[in-house]
Amino acid sequence: MLDFSHEHPPFHRYLRPPMSVVAEGAPRSRILDPAAIERKLALNTYNVDPTRAHIRIIDHDVCLQCERQQCINCCPANCYVPADDGRVVFSYEGCVECGTCRIVCHVYDNIEWTYPRGGFGIQYQHG
Repeated sequence: MLDFSHEHPPFHRYLRPPMSVVAEGAPRSRILDPAAIERKLALNTYNVDPTRAHIRIIDHDVCLQCERQQCINCCPANCYVPADDGRVVFSYEGCVECGTCRIVCHVYDNIEWTYPRGGFGIQYQHG
């Protein structure tokens, strides 16, 4: 028979504090090799469909309303870049088809995402 009578510490004691709670001057985690993802992406091959973009920004003017423009910061392939006028420019040619852009644009739902046609898109070198 199991004994559940003893006290357990609260679950939240096992969680790491958010970065805002970490003391100033404390070391923060950082990416040790920021160029590593570019080297890994260079191993992949891209068969780009020049007639059909599988991802597109529906209305570029909606991007002007978006405060955070998370698509720029979250895309692992850096397919989204800020334009001088505040809009976002998207280049589908280097897309890794991860779907991150759809997730982070949940407020305005301004990204149309479909799978590439058969034979097109990214081909991963290692799986």
